[in-house]
Amino acid sequence: MPCGGGESLEGDAAIYRQLLSISGHRPKVVLICARATELPCEEIAAALLALGAGKVETLTLGARTDGEKPAFLETVENADAVLLLARQPLRLSTLLGGTSLARLLRRRNAEGMPVAGSAAGAALLAEHMLAGGESGPTPRMGGVMLAPGLGLSNRIVIDQGGLLGDRLGRLLAALALNPFALGLGLDADTAAFIGPDNVLEVIGSGALTIVDPADIGHSNIADAAHNAPISMLNLRMHVLVHGARYDLDFRRPLG
Repeated sequence: MPCGGGESLEGDAAIYRQLLSISGHRPKVVLICARATELPCEEIAAALLALGAGKVETLTLGARTDGEKPAFLETVENADAVLLLARQPLRLSTLLGGTSLARLLRRRNAEGMPVAGSAAGAALLAEHMLAGGESGPTPRMGGVMLAPGLGLSNRIVIDQGGLLGDRLGRLLAALALNPFALGLGLDADTAAFIGPDNVLEVIGSGALTIVDPADIGHSNIADAAHNAPISMLNLRMHVLVHGARYDLDFRRPLG
């Protein structure tokens, strides 16, 4: 469940309410963040409790060894939902990657526990994490940085930052390097809820942009010089708003 960085807790309320509704009656929610995170974890925890969570616990990762702590692992083992919070994806991914906590999150998610990522935590959910890059509408060679993510899905690359024109170049550059994936661009206060059937539903006040390179034609990715524009032909793009659904397996919007 990737969620675009919220502009306000009030704007995120519909997203949090949906997360709680699929997590059971008065669910136990675990927030996972890096020690240096700038996100308001206490305020988010209070908002979740006000919306119906039974209990909210925060796990703050300050070192990779925290991902091996038995108390942290037990907390996630007994959780009904997990929310990853970050302003910079590498800050959290370098603390989580390869730890017992990361493996536990993948297992619990495969068993049906919802795992959400908010702000830069959204990018972390994918196997190929979009860790940073240049703003602007044109994809450029070297204009995007990819790193290993948590790996809950290998079907998508997620960019949750900025307006469409600011992030489109980054997303296209990432797809030029990974043309088997779908690109998801999330507006603020907008989330993509991906169910066990790999059908995505949009929740929130903004839009979700999906870029599909499945039928890509010519691309000069192998020959482009550093910072040169990347040519990509025959892309498909969809813009989905609240309530719209999309089948990730068959790559098509649903009525």
